Parts: sequence; C-alpha cells; structure tokens
Amino acid sequence: MSNDSTLTAAELLELRQRLDAIDTGIIDLIAERQAVVTTIAEHKLKTGLPLRHYEREREVIDRGMARAESLGLPGSVARDILETLIHHSLSNQETHKLVQSDHGQGQRALVIGGLGRMGVWMSRYLDMVGYGVDVADQVDVESPYARVDDWQSAVHDYDLIVVAVPLRPSNDILLQLAEIRPQCLVFDIGSLKSPMREGLDAMRRSGCRVCSVHPMFGPDEIGLSGRHILFVDVGDPQAVSEARALFSHTAADCVELSLEEHDEVMAWVLGLSHLVNIAFAGALAGSGEAVPLLKQISSSTFSAQLNVATQVVNENPHLYYEIQQGNENTTAVSNQFRKVLDELVSSVVENDEAVFTRHMGAAQERLAAKKDGKGIGQP
Repeated sequence: MSNDSTLTAAELLELRQRLDAIDTGIIDLIAERQAVVTTIAEHKLKTGLPLRHYEREREVIDRGMARAESLGLPGSVARDILETLIHHSLSNQETHKLVQSDHGQGQRALVIGGLGRMGVWMSRYLDMVGYGVDVADQVDVESPYARVDDWQSAVHDYDLIVVAVPLRPSNDILLQLAEIRPQCLVFDIGSLKSPMREGLDAMRRSGCRVCSVHPMFGPDEIGLSGRHILFVDVGDPQAVSEARALFSHTAADCVELSLEEHDEVMAWVLGLSHLVNIAFAGALAGSGEAVPLLKQISSSTFSAQLNVATQVVNENPHLYYEIQQGNENTTAVSNQFRKVLDELVSSVVENDEAVFTRHMGAAQERLAAKKDGKGIGQP
C-alpha cells in the first residue's frame, strides 16, 4: 500500500474487501458456535440437565473480556458480543426443548382474550408445548386457533384456562368462572392483582384450581432467558406448582410471592418507571420544535432515556393508566418520587450542593448493593 496518509481508490477497495472477508468469517464462526451449542442442547434434553449454567456463562464472558483487553480492545465489547450470543443460544435451546417437551400433549387450553397482544403470546406458547389451543375474544381479527364464541358453556372441555383480557374485565370473568366452577387449572396474566382480588377469592372459595401469573416481558419475546415470570399464590399451592410446571422447560426465572407483595413491587417496577418515562417524554413534548434538534445533539444518557421513554409512550395508554390507578401503592411511591425530585430541584435553586450530592451518593450506594445480592427494597 501507499505510504501517503491517504489511500488510493484501489487500496480502499482492498481494505473493504478484507473487511467483507472478516465479517463473513465472523458469521461463519457464529454458525459453527451455534452448531456446537445445538449438540450440547440435545445432550441436556436427553439427560435432563438445566438449560442455564450460570457459572459457565460467567466463565465464558470473563475469558472473552480478558482476551479482548489483552489485544487492546475494551472488555465491554467482548462482554456485549458474548452476552448476545449466549442469549441467542439459550433462546434456540429453549425453543428446541419446548417443542420436544410435549408438556400439553393431548390436552386442550382456552385463552380468554387470546387475540390481545399477550393473549396471542400465551396462545403461541401453549401451542408450542403441545396444547390444542382455542381462543375466546370479541376482536374481529384472523387467528390460527379455533374461535369459541360461547366460552361459558365450553369451559368444562378444557384442561387449562388462561384469562388474558385487560385488567378491568378480568375480575368479572373470574367471577363468572367461579359460578361455573371448571375443574381445570385457571390463571390470569394481569399486570396487577388487587383489582382481581374479588374474582380470585371467589374462584378459591368455589373450589377451583386457581392462581395468578405475571409474565414480566412484552409480547414480542421469544426466548425467556433472563426474563422473569411471577406466580401469585391465592390459596392453592398446588395450582401454583401446576402453573410453574408449564414454564419448567424454559430458562425463565420463576418467582413466587403473595398478592400483596406483587402489587407493592409493581408500584416500583412498573408504576414508578412508567411515571418517570411518561413525565420525561411529556416534558420533552413541551419543548416543541426543540425535540428534533435534541435528538441530533443528544448524549448517550439522553439517547438511552429517550429510547426507553419512546417505548413506554407507544404502549397502550389505557393499560398504563390502569396500572397506576388500580394499585393502592401508587400514591406512596409517587409521593416518594415527588419528594426526591422537589428536594433535588430546591437544592439547585437554593445553591445547596450538599443535598444534591447526598441524594446521588445514597442512590449510588443503594443501587451498588445489587452486586452483593441486595437489590432495591431489600435490607
């Protein structure tokens, strides 16, 4: 190549061709890696080994980061690449294991609200693990599953019933089910549980096998590696065990908690995060024509916050209102947020740096506690 500081057209073309060859090699190596992973997955399936091996994942990431740093690359680059590959591998293993499990083979499931976004996800999942799936929904859209118009007269035909309607109608449907008393497992997948307390209690008193489930992810998820599924015991531990068994072939982290614990946690996990991001987006919307310019000159922090806020405000506003309005813990959480925000703003207005730094220091210390296994809300 030329010794000049600039490249000739031929030299630039040669380098680009070299990059193309490197990129092709990277993809080939990823495919080779996936083939090895598939062989390991088949071994796990035959021997009953769990999908995830956290110690092994940590070892792979640490070794990759060390290798990158020894070559003058940031360790974070290797970490991001390897975490993506591991997540993809786990998703493939999970899908393969689900299809092979035949958990619901020969059984029938009814998803009430099965044409809503999470209802569709639930229907696909149950179909994948072997259930014959029917859906009951007033929405007039096409579905690969059989439609049931009069679900009240058909509930005794099923081995599983999932209530996947919005929060407000869920309680009424549970009350109807309590009167019909189906003999199969029944659970809802609502984001809040206290608005359904009456229906859940009625189901329990009628002798139904009932619990409550909350998938902590959106309807676009395929693999559940690193995702959480919450199981709420409303008085029937056996129903919780049966519901958990539905997801035993996944890499999801399953957590059991009471109804009160669930909604208290959701006030922070969903309620606070939604409020913060909606307020952030609303404040930006008030800046008018400045928004396009802000996007052009944004910092990495602003861009990350903007991406999250954009996702939040593009969700169903009626559902997000219900999550706020239907949780009795919302007032306490929002008051705490308002208190901290007011103190931060006042510290700036009153030139009180100590208050500002105290809040940041306390938050830093508390969030860092997660590394020691103590997250927010833990002693």
